[in-house]
Amino acid sequence: MSKAEHERHPLQTDAITKKRLHNGIEIYQNNEGETEFLYNEIFHKEMYFKHGITLPDHGTVLDVGANIGMFSLYVSSKSDCRVYAFEPLPPTFKLLKMNTSSLPRVTTVNVGLSNEIKEAEFAYFPTMSTDSVQIKYRENHDQDLRYGLINHYEDNFADRRMLNRFVDHLMSPKLLNEQIYRCKLTTISEMIHFYDLNQIDLLKIDVEKSEFEVLEGIEPEDWGKIRQIVMEVHGLDGEQISRLENIFQTNGFYAVIDYYEDLNIPNYYNVYALNQMHTSAG
Repeated sequence: MSKAEHERHPLQTDAITKKRLHNGIEIYQNNEGETEFLYNEIFHKEMYFKHGITLPDHGTVLDVGANIGMFSLYVSSKSDCRVYAFEPLPPTFKLLKMNTSSLPRVTTVNVGLSNEIKEAEFAYFPTMSTDSVQIKYRENHDQDLRYGLINHYEDNFADRRMLNRFVDHLMSPKLLNEQIYRCKLTTISEMIHFYDLNQIDLLKIDVEKSEFEVLEGIEPEDWGKIRQIVMEVHGLDGEQISRLENIFQTNGFYAVIDYYEDLNIPNYYNVYALNQMHTSAG
């Protein structure tokens, strides 16, 4: 049995646990592996702050697809920015709210972002909450789940075959424990108007295959209010890359579309976009 299995089975999510991160911050979590993965990406690698993306001392940040709040915690530890954190899934939102309750400059919103105001069904995975996805994208999502589990737990296995056997075990329907939730969705422009936001210094998007819908929810008159965008994008082929480049170019952004080599997932990219109008003014 591996160390990960012996210490605490990663699928034991019936009780919320608390973990002290390497930087001293305490966080409520679903499971150890996912928390370590998020901490490494956000705090250690600082993956959202490349290719000119910066965090201002003062400003407004939108955390779209906030999950349990790791990015919001990072921003709050580095600056005095006002953060609006959006998470549609009730179990994950509960942890997000618990993790940011002591931060007066973080507003948590139990809603997802899309291209219109509506409701949609989501597949929620307690053991892989970061890979929860809208039902309409669920059909071909198992391979992404498998990649995610491998990335989360590979450091616990010296033998690749044992890692694959372990992931096969976790992928069984009983242990995956997939749950369906109907969630509310709105648009970025609606939130800009609701919270009366004149400028968004950083828009971070991580929404598991719904990225284009989030961008479509920005009205033409609101693009100029956004200084920087950083986002993870899944399943990009050549045509979709061109589409994404066109969206940013049309709205005055210079964008770098960067293949995320560390995760070794096909067609998985990080996008870093700067509003050229704000860059010129700065």
